[in-house]
Amino acid sequence: MSTQAFAVKAALRDMIKARPALAGYQVTWGYPMRNPERRWVFVGEVQWPDSQWVTNRSRDEVFEISVIVNCQLSGATSEEVESELQRMAAGIEDGMKASPTLGIQSVVTSDFIPKKLCSFPSDQVYEGQFEAVVRVKARL
Repeated sequence: MSTQAFAVKAALRDMIKARPALAGYQVTWGYPMRNPERRWVFVGEVQWPDSQWVTNRSRDEVFEISVIVNCQLSGATSEEVESELQRMAAGIEDGMKASPTLGIQSVVTSDFIPKKLCSFPSDQVYEGQFEAVVRVKARL
């Protein structure tokens, strides 16, 4: 199968690891192993909602890569956890604005699309998750 999704997923993970706003967060390809650190980001599922031939020798593929940021804060409130998650998401979005192709020549466009923000109490901490997708159009 010919796709740019795996190269883009690796570049996205590496960009997130390098962002100063995400210092101290565990960044993984897929879901972290058991007992993940309390602050983590995973670059996960890939979906291909569209693909079309541009010429008889190349095609454009559109795919989405899920990004989930998780955070637990001791003695915090729901608002404080959600503010931290928003700060983290902004760090990822800023990284994508700085390098929309993620350093991959075949990427035509990319976009950071927020999907869900939630927080909840969990064993004397507040925990929350921010879910987004990175939608990419690449030329093959």
